[in-house]
Amino acid sequence: MTFVDNDEFFSRLAELFTTQKGKDHGAIYLSQRRLARGEKGAAPIDVTTPAALEPQPLIIRASNGKSKGHRKDKIRLATKVSPDGIEAFYMRYAETCKVGMTLLKPRDKSKKKAKAKKKKAATTT
Repeated sequence: MTFVDNDEFFSRLAELFTTQKGKDHGAIYLSQRRLARGEKGAAPIDVTTPAALEPQPLIIRASNGKSKGHRKDKIRLATKVSPDGIEAFYMRYAETCKVGMTLLKPRDKSKKKAKAKKKKAATTT
């Protein structure tokens, strides 16, 4: 997986949220994990040094969740965040996600509630 810089990640993430805005259904998956030592792009493994106890960078990913049948439409984003820049990154990440979430269409839960109410009424009689 190739990593983009943080600024490009945020611009493409905002673009991903806006493309999902007008659609009836769809998903955006956000994930994060620590970049493990010895992994491609990480510091080499050497547990004998005090550097082994230092914080590791994070990998932040975003995807539009397209399946194998729609691989050409799938959008994948990934960026590495250094430990010293994590707070500034999260401030901007939270703001981008907050703005993007307001653009998404909320789920219609009325059908689910009506079905549950009908099922409950059937079991009580």
